[in-house]
Amino acid sequence: MDRLTLFWIFHLIFLTLFCLEMVFVCSIWLRGRMPGLPLSTSRWRKAVAGLGYLLRLIFSRRLWVFITTTVSDGLVHRRLYRVDLRRWGAHIAVFGSLAILGFLSTITGVAVEITPKLFPADHFFNTNIIATTLRDVDHPVIAFANDFFGLVMLAGLLFMIYRRYILKDPQLRTAGGDTAILVLLTALVVSGYWVEIFRLLAVQPFVSTAGWAFIGYPFARLIQATNLPWPVLYNASFWLHFLIANAILFYAPFSRFAHVIMSPLIVAVNATEEATA
Repeated sequence: MDRLTLFWIFHLIFLTLFCLEMVFVCSIWLRGRMPGLPLSTSRWRKAVAGLGYLLRLIFSRRLWVFITTTVSDGLVHRRLYRVDLRRWGAHIAVFGSLAILGFLSTITGVAVEITPKLFPADHFFNTNIIATTLRDVDHPVIAFANDFFGLVMLAGLLFMIYRRYILKDPQLRTAGGDTAILVLLTALVVSGYWVEIFRLLAVQPFVSTAGWAFIGYPFARLIQATNLPWPVLYNASFWLHFLIANAILFYAPFSRFAHVIMSPLIVAVNATEEATA
């Protein structure tokens, strides 16, 4: 069984576990009070009522307000920006970069793994400039974007670590779960760079556009003369990076990281209610 097949098998398993965990977490949240319903209302009825509310919202004139508040208050965090610019910057640097890199990875997977199997090689879906760019990991846009957003994310994480463990901001209460998430996110970024470095060294000679990976390429040049078993190190770093990413996915619903998943929706709904009251 090749590496790609194993990747998808384990990735689908972790995605399934993540979905089941989110269902469990939502079932706990539904024990609370929901506006317009008695506290004793069953969780199933609360879930149906919540889904009904969202559907009515989507098919109402308030949809545009909901979309704009989702972006401004749920994703961009306009209110946090007004309160503390540094906290806002760190939040956007970490979770914004993570979202961009995750989206880039997802659409790359579609371009590399899905559309070539669904459509002929000469089909527009496989030959358009976006698809061909995504399939080339050393394309200047892809190489630069991966290194740039990884660096932005790392800078945001270092600020969070400084504020929580060195400055010891009295506004923050640090638990073991917070440390675990920060360690995993930092390890995710660092291991991603090592995957890039070892891949460049495992596939010789360097392609002409490799320099656009402005972090991975210089490090690859720096250690190239050591002549280590680069294909072995590339394969090992790939699986390490994969395991770290899925560990975050597995642990996130039970940590404070869960608010990154749910808070944009909650904030957007509340802001929509305030804006249309």
